[in-house]
Amino acid sequence: MVWIQYCNMKKIIIAYSLVCLLILYVVEQILMIPYVIKTIVKIPLFTLFPFLIQHYLLKSKISIGIKKSEQKNILLWSVFVFVIISAASFALKSLLDIEAISSDFSNRMMLSNRDMILAAVYTIIVNSLIEEYFFRGFIFQGMLNQGWHKPAFIISSAAFAVYHVSIFKAWFGIGLMMFMLIGLFAGGLIFAY
Repeated sequence: MVWIQYCNMKKIIIAYSLVCLLILYVVEQILMIPYVIKTIVKIPLFTLFPFLIQHYLLKSKISIGIKKSEQKNILLWSVFVFVIISAASFALKSLLDIEAISSDFSNRMMLSNRDMILAAVYTIIVNSLIEEYFFRGFIFQGMLNQGWHKPAFIISSAAFAVYHVSIFKAWFGIGLMMFMLIGLFAGGLIFAY
C-alpha cells in the first residue's frame, strides 16, 4: 500500500472510471451478455468498488445529502432535462429505428415485454441512483475533493455520455449518435451542477 502514497488520487479516479467503462462496453456490445447479468456486473463496479476506493484509498466520503435550499433548483433542472429529452425524442422520432431497438431488447438484452416493464421500473428507481453515485458521487465529487474543479465537470459528464452511448450503439446512425453524445454530455454537466 506504500505505492498509493506516491500515486496521484485523480489518476486513480480516472483510471478506475475508464476501466469500468471498458468492462461495461465489452459486456454490453462485445459479449452481449443479457441485461440481468450486465446489471449484476454493473452494481459492484458502480457502487461497492468506488465506495472502497473512496473510503480506503482516497480517505474521503461522498456527500449525498441535498440542502433544503437546493431542492427547488434541483427539481427545476430535473424537469428541464426531462422536457428536453422528451422533446428531442418526439422531434427525432422519424430517425429512430424502432425495429432495431426492439430487436436489441429481445435479442441482445434478452428481455421479454414483461421483463422490459420490470427493467424500466428498475432503471427509474434503482439504476438511476447507482449511476448518480458513480458519475456524480465517485467521479465528480472525488475529483472536486482532489482540487480538480473544472475537470470534475468535464470528466464526469464525458464518462456519463460515453457510458450511455455504448448502451445505445446499435440503435442509431453515427449522426444521431453524435447528437446524443453531445446531449448526454450537456445532461451530465447539468446533473453535476
